[in-house]
Amino acid sequence: MNPNVVEKPLAMQETTVASSSHYPTKERQERFNEMVKEVENKLQRQLVFRPYTFNNLLEMPSKEWLLDQVFGAGDIGMIYGAPGCGKTFVVIDMVLNLCTGNKWADKFNVLRCLNVAYCAGEGLGGLPSRFNAAAKHYDITLLRNFTFYALPPQLFEDSAEATIKQFCEEWKARQATDEIDALDLLIIDTLHTATVGADENSAQQMGKALYACRWIANELGCAVILVHHTNKTGTIERGSSALRGAMDFMIKIEKPSDTAIHAVMSCEKLKDGEKWKEQSFSLCLQTECESTYVSWNESDNSKEPRGSKADDKENLKAEMKRYAGKHLTCKSLAEAIAKQENYTRKLLNELENARECQRGLSNPEKDQSNRNPWVYWIDARQEKEVLDD
Repeated sequence: MNPNVVEKPLAMQETTVASSSHYPTKERQERFNEMVKEVENKLQRQLVFRPYTFNNLLEMPSKEWLLDQVFGAGDIGMIYGAPGCGKTFVVIDMVLNLCTGNKWADKFNVLRCLNVAYCAGEGLGGLPSRFNAAAKHYDITLLRNFTFYALPPQLFEDSAEATIKQFCEEWKARQATDEIDALDLLIIDTLHTATVGADENSAQQMGKALYACRWIANELGCAVILVHHTNKTGTIERGSSALRGAMDFMIKIEKPSDTAIHAVMSCEKLKDGEKWKEQSFSLCLQTECESTYVSWNESDNSKEPRGSKADDKENLKAEMKRYAGKHLTCKSLAEAIAKQENYTRKLLNELENARECQRGLSNPEKDQSNRNPWVYWIDARQEKEVLDD
């Protein structure tokens, strides 16, 4: 021991150490602040019921319509009707127009091309011909933003939670690799095949299935449409009233009789808008596919002139002869004769089948798309031959 060094008493040494730790250095303070921030972040992430202020509520974005005045992002809806009424044909018609961004039913604007997934639980044998008939009607050969599943995710059984989580995880995994884009609409056809073992008349059991639908909608940010049947009387959807109560929108398809080829689509519920007027349609035979497709009838309030079909065909041929050899889109021809585009496309297909005009892609080397539409024309040589005759 060095006699020249005077040691401090032990009590004073402890006090000194405690005192120095009581007043942390700048580095300690920064480290402490980081720890507090990390804890706060963890607590915030763990919140299930996150509170919002009144101003937060007012600043939330308004509803994003995907199909104007029909459904929006995150909505849960139903398309229902009696067996054989044509509801699946209507759903297929909707799918093709949503994917291509074209107006649906000649009245509803598609705000952008949507990414659609269709889960079929029944009628698989007839679906290829039904889709093919509608695709030929609309001149569609490729849909990159459409996905088909040969079975629906189960919404009720004991393994339902694992099934729907797997469905969502698989979609997200494909999305992460840029194989597909975010899902906009999931169609489940039908509700019955997606709720195996459930009692449709039980509010509790249907509530469980509806919760699963809402979970998918929240997880993927998509709308969900359930295809369903009517009750025995054909007046209302089958099952518990909890179904109607939970829907954001409901569309009913109805035929006046079993043998009728005409049917009506009506809005039975639209939570965030006004009910729209019913829209009638016909089921037309596509002989090549041995199936039918939907042809929408002109609305009663349409301002377009109603000439005869034969006159409209003649007007189309006259327009193509006027620009003989020039390739014209269906849209431009529809504007020329002042008719709706779907109706004009139907006439052009008939003219092509009768070899009174020709059809091809605007750019034959690329796939059909909105930027590469089908075009129609009458060759200058063909027009000369007609005149010579």
